[in-house]
Amino acid sequence: MVEFRATRIFESPKDGAYFFGYFNTPQVSADGTKLLALRVARFDRVPQPGEIAEVGWFEIGPEIRPDVPVFHKLGETAAFNWQQGAALQFLGPNFNNRVIWNFFDGHGYKARIFDLDTSHVRDVPAIYNPFPDGRFATTIDFERHAWCRRGYSYGNIMKPEKNKPVVEGDAIWQVDLDTGETAPIVALEDMMKLAPHSNAHDAVHYLEHMTANPDSTQFAFMHRWRHENGIHSRLLVARSDGHDVRILNDSGRMSHFCWTSATQLLGYGGKANPLNKLRRNRAMIKTLFNSFLPIYKRMVKDSSGLAKSLTGDAYYLFDIDTPGKLSMTAPSMRAEDGHPVMLMDRRHFITDTYARAAYGQQPKLFVVDIDADTHQVLDVLESIPEYDETPVRCDLHPRVSASGDIVSLDTMDGGQRRIYAYQLVRI
Repeated sequence: MVEFRATRIFESPKDGAYFFGYFNTPQVSADGTKLLALRVARFDRVPQPGEIAEVGWFEIGPEIRPDVPVFHKLGETAAFNWQQGAALQFLGPNFNNRVIWNFFDGHGYKARIFDLDTSHVRDVPAIYNPFPDGRFATTIDFERHAWCRRGYSYGNIMKPEKNKPVVEGDAIWQVDLDTGETAPIVALEDMMKLAPHSNAHDAVHYLEHMTANPDSTQFAFMHRWRHENGIHSRLLVARSDGHDVRILNDSGRMSHFCWTSATQLLGYGGKANPLNKLRRNRAMIKTLFNSFLPIYKRMVKDSSGLAKSLTGDAYYLFDIDTPGKLSMTAPSMRAEDGHPVMLMDRRHFITDTYARAAYGQQPKLFVVDIDADTHQVLDVLESIPEYDETPVRCDLHPRVSASGDIVSLDTMDGGQRRIYAYQLVRI
């Protein structure tokens, strides 16, 4: 068994609230010297229209004094949320000198590309996920997404005409990061016709969580619909131009995932079983589930072994060349959903657990050995209990640097929204 040591090498200063956003996103430059961050005045509510976050970076490294970090401001944004930040990140292919983030210009959402070497600034349409080669990005209609999932979108524009179950023409778009040109590549209405279920009728449908593979040839995404008994989530994959869409998991239970290689994904979700199949049926939801669910919630704890056995939840490996085939991995970690990030050796991954003070659960950072099915706690952190399981919660959302030896995360450790970074060393 390989053991790791995580030494904290950076803590954001206490002169304000700092955070970054989503997991598995290039927060640290490839040379390991810069760490991106957002600074806000308050963090006790969902960001309000017009509220500003400062965009900038910190120096990190063994020669930098961790007690006096200096925030180098690059700009500002009014397009941010607690879960995914402002899509702030280093751009490929070198992940060193170009930084991108979303912003609101008073009329619509855009993305700013800032060259740290030249200070040259260029604006393109707002992005959701850039491809690693730095040429293209996927995006969605953030104005519509604000009605579907406010905690993962921006609230500056709330057009009532987009507040309906399906908006005609909604899609995943591709953005050319050189020219700024956009084109729809995956239509929402096409996804609704793909292997439809009766529980999708009259539901609120949306697409999100696009994530490109390491060689920029494919991207995975989620098609979700909110029905009478919750949310049905399915994982799909497509070529970079949106063609050849395949369903990888249609159990209805799918959350966080990452690429382990150009052809394989690791994700947390539920495998198709008789219970999950019943949830696809609209009539069964109205009868059996509405009667059974309150009893189930009183008797079964969400993270118990019994609950996971019933739902089939666990970490799974998905081969994109064999859609629908998945294999459970790291069963010792199946009790709790987390945000996985693969290490370069493809044997270990970093993940976390949610803060749930009501159940005595603190947020933890783990490294998991897939081959040995063992896991090691790298750090145990504090949360602010009244924010746990609310829209202003702070998930750790671990990120791993391109070099594979720096792990960064968001936290409310010590009663403030902060960023920590660790040097990860094999012992």
